[in-house]
Parts: sequence; structure tokens; C-alpha cells
Amino acid sequence: MTKRTLKNASLILALLVVVVLGLTGYYLVRVAPLIRAGKQAGVYASVSDRPSVAAFGYETENGIRRSIAGLNGKVVVMDVWATWCGTCLYSIPKMVELRNKYRNKPVELVGLDVDDGGWTKVKPFLQGHAEINYTLAVPYPASSFQLKSIVDLEPLGKVSAIPTVFVVDRQGRLAGKFIENGHEQEIDDLVARLLNE
Repeated sequence: MTKRTLKNASLILALLVVVVLGLTGYYLVRVAPLIRAGKQAGVYASVSDRPSVAAFGYETENGIRRSIAGLNGKVVVMDVWATWCGTCLYSIPKMVELRNKYRNKPVELVGLDVDDGGWTKVKPFLQGHAEINYTLAVPYPASSFQLKSIVDLEPLGKVSAIPTVFVVDRQGRLAGKFIENGHEQEIDDLVARLLNE
């Protein structure tokens, strides 16, 4: 091996080490904490423990921009989903049932799509899903996405698995976070309890 070849190999190796260290650092500093926070589910039984999420904003299909603060006085169920997510599709009929049950109550259901294409992906999807009877929206301003379904929806919360359902009390405070399917009864029970607060 010539001196020049050895020098080039050393430079390439050094560059690879820098790239690997940079990617590892990014993962450890930015992505791993987001995954951990996104997987933290829970219910805030005490009103004083509930963080305010009233500033969280979203945009509906017709371009109207809203925030949770604008829904003051309503219990909000925010179902975070994506068009490519098979388990999210399973939750659509459950959300329709919940909407039907609370149709005449101060409850707002919002399907919050986190596709990286926003409405360009959601609108074609809607053409095949006329059964959806609740508000569909995308985050506004657009959220930062990493690794498909890992998303920071501050101040609502972090998501690292979808579907994730956030339940917000009538004063715009986070009352519960449920990750993936199978929590329909817990969500229903929490909504009923919040309506009686």
C-alpha cells in the first residue's frame, strides 16, 4: 500500500467516524428523548396536575386554523393518526362510534393527521372514507417530523407511536394520553368523567 493510498484511507475512515458520531449524537440528543416522551401514556386525575395545551393549533380541511383554546368549554378528543398507518384505520370506526355517542354533548373529536404531506395525502384518503363524521385536521404550524411517526406536537405532547389519543378537559388542559389501540373504554370513561367536572 502506498503512502498516498494509506493517507486517503485514513481520511475516509476519519470522515466515517465523524459521520457516525454525529448521527449517534443526534439520535441520543434529539430522537431518543422524543421516543421516550412519546411512549409515556397516562391520565391526570388531579386537575392541578394537568398541563395546559390550549395553545396547540391545527388546520381543518377547509383551511380554517384553530387552537384548542377556541374549543373552551368542550372536552376534546384528539386522535393522532396517518393515512399509511394500518392500526390507525382500525381506530376510525371507534372514533365514529364515540362521535355518535357524544353528538349532543360538548365534546369535539379531531382526527389529527401527521402525514408528512399534510392535506395532499389526506384529501385523497377522505374520498374513500365517507364514514368519518368528526373533524379532520393537520397540525398548524406544521410540526417537525422524524422517522415517519415520531413527531413533536407541543404543547399537546410528543408522539412516537400512532394512533395516539389525547383527551383534553373543558378548560384546555391535558387530562389523558393513550397510545395505540385498545383504550376505547378508558377514553370513553375519561370523556364521561370530564363532562361531569
